[in-house]
Amino acid sequence: MKHAGKILARSLEVNLTAHCNLSCYGCDHASPVHPEHYLSAEELAQDLAALSAVYHVFEFLLTGGEPLLHPHLLDVVDAIRSSGVADKITLMTNGVLLHKAPASLWGKIDKIGVSIYPGVKRKLSQDDIKALANQNGLLLWYKVTDEFRTKLLHSANSDRDLVSAIYSTCTLRASCHTIHEGRYFKCSPGPFVPDWLRRVGVDAPAFSRDSVPVRDNPDLHRQLADYLRDAEPLSACQYCLGCVGKSIPSRQMNKTATQQWLSEKDPDIQEMVDWNALAEAQAELKGVDLTGMLPTMAGRRTRWLLTVWLRRLLGINFTGSPTAEG
Repeated sequence: MKHAGKILARSLEVNLTAHCNLSCYGCDHASPVHPEHYLSAEELAQDLAALSAVYHVFEFLLTGGEPLLHPHLLDVVDAIRSSGVADKITLMTNGVLLHKAPASLWGKIDKIGVSIYPGVKRKLSQDDIKALANQNGLLLWYKVTDEFRTKLLHSANSDRDLVSAIYSTCTLRASCHTIHEGRYFKCSPGPFVPDWLRRVGVDAPAFSRDSVPVRDNPDLHRQLADYLRDAEPLSACQYCLGCVGKSIPSRQMNKTATQQWLSEKDPDIQEMVDWNALAEAQAELKGVDLTGMLPTMAGRRTRWLLTVWLRRLLGINFTGSPTAEG
């Protein structure tokens, strides 16, 4: 078998930038407060060379921040493709800069996901994006984001039982694995929690157990498998509400509002949790494997091919459906 003995996973993402061209209140990457910084394609290539020896993923997501801000986006895509670590490459974007995307990008990726935020305008309409996707044989997914679930906290959640309950129902650890600055994280907010806490003035614990070093790690296979199976919450989980924080309307912030966000004081943790969502998740996810690991890639590949043929035959894209333009 081509990937015999390797850890197989459903998805992995990398943040091409931490900063963004939008400023969303409640962003779980804290993008509005990050300075301009770009992923090094060369360093990513080194990480993937080490990772690909023990690991293979079905779908590799380009995220941020906003990935289209990266001046060498094509180099990043090429580094991922040449590593052989993934079957498919997906670009996740807010779409604002899609009209400036290099023409060759469309032929280098397999899928595009566009987040739709209220009040945010794009020069390319949804019909324009759909046409470009169809011309290049890409799957297209619209992520309607009218609201965010509160995730990042301004102080520690001291209720250990609640932290464990949140972790046990957090689907981010199944679908949002992230490679970041030479380390593998099992969720997307994890890489950003330490910096977030520093900015809000919190003395946080060490976060070394929240990720696994990728490069120069002769024990990477065992450490990564053990880490993904670990049932204990991460240190970062004390400062995150996972998938059960109360929903807040999506809105854009100016600089003053961003500073106000940083200086907020959280109410009692009991008031911040969507208890109905937590109860439903506990019932629905009981016994469900949330490691993000797969026994085989066959199911993912079949689902992808089925989606492609349904789009061709029926004109329906089951990876997402557009909404009316705002």
